Amino acid sequence: MPLPHTPMTIHGGCNCRAIRYEINIPEHSKRPIHPYSEKTVRLPFIVICHCNDCRRAVGGLTLAGICNPTAFVRIALLPRSSELPPLGPTRIEPPNKDNELTWIPATHVFQPNSVLVPPEDSFLATYKPSEGVTRTFCERCGTNITYSRHPMPEGWPEMLDILMGTIDREDLEGQDLRPERHLWWEKGIEWVKTLFSEGDGGMLKHPLARLTDVVP
Repeated sequence: MPLPHTPMTIHGGCNCRAIRYEINIPEHSKRPIHPYSEKTVRLPFIVICHCNDCRRAVGGLTLAGICNPTAFVRIALLPRSSELPPLGPTRIEPPNKDNELTWIPATHVFQPNSVLVPPEDSFLATYKPSEGVTRTFCERCGTNITYSRHPMPEGWPEMLDILMGTIDREDLEGQDLRPERHLWWEKGIEWVKTLFSEGDGGMLKHPLARLTDVVP
């Protein structure tokens, strides 16, 4: 479903919280129009991508992402010298809170000339799978975070696509961030597309990891 027309802020970051971001979305009339939509869709918008590149990059059957004008995003990068809690199966919140971080516009990090310029003492790392494409991830915990392409086609603002799985659970729990479209459907895996189109066919569901416990 499309995003609400009212202003909203989305929070997220990597699994170890060394990288945090905010997406500040203005009210509907101030959002740029998607150039390929016949002026019917505004940015940001939320998609599920079935292309081979995204599938491989995130290690999932599909990628869910929110496609944002870069100007709507700000980012906070903790220095490597910061004291962070040890990584482990149980996430432990570090002592810092988002309101204590140093925030910078994403446009200062993701430059239009295809050069990523993060602070040298940060965990933000890059991978360039093809000419003009940059994917970023946290070098500490390995979380894939963003996708960007430079230059963008004519008529597009500079864009920064953010993986939906990195959005804070508190923001994801509501109904506002449900994906509204599938992209690259023709490249999708057939049985995966069937799951989306027809449901899982009654696949067994377990509340946690114990297979003896089944959701009725």
